[in-house]
Amino acid sequence: MNNAKKKITIKVRQAKEKEILLEQLKKYPIQLLACEKAGIGKATYYRWRNEDPEFAKAVEDAMAEGDEFFNDMSEHQLLSLVKEKFWPAIHYRLEKRHPKYNKTKVEINLPLDVEFNHNQKQ
Repeated sequence: MNNAKKKITIKVRQAKEKEILLEQLKKYPIQLLACEKAGIGKATYYRWRNEDPEFAKAVEDAMAEGDEFFNDMSEHQLLSLVKEKFWPAIHYRLEKRHPKYNKTKVEINLPLDVEFNHNQKQ
């Protein structure tokens, strides 16, 4: 096999491997895990990211898609627990999504015409 054919063969193989890796990142947005599932070495993965800006962008997009998938799946599981009347899930959902149950919110209501001076003696 001459040198030109060898380079083409390597490029084709790498393109396929990159596609497989990107698909794994969409399923598992953890770089090391996706590399293991795709059969790609960690050093190879980082070399590809450093050498190929388009691949690096595709990796970021695939990981964002994977994160979104896991967020949706997690929310579905949380809602399933709420439907099963699992109190910690109910509490968490109310605390995060319902303003009435949000304990981190502080409201201070003062009339606009009142002057506030904390040094003033009473």
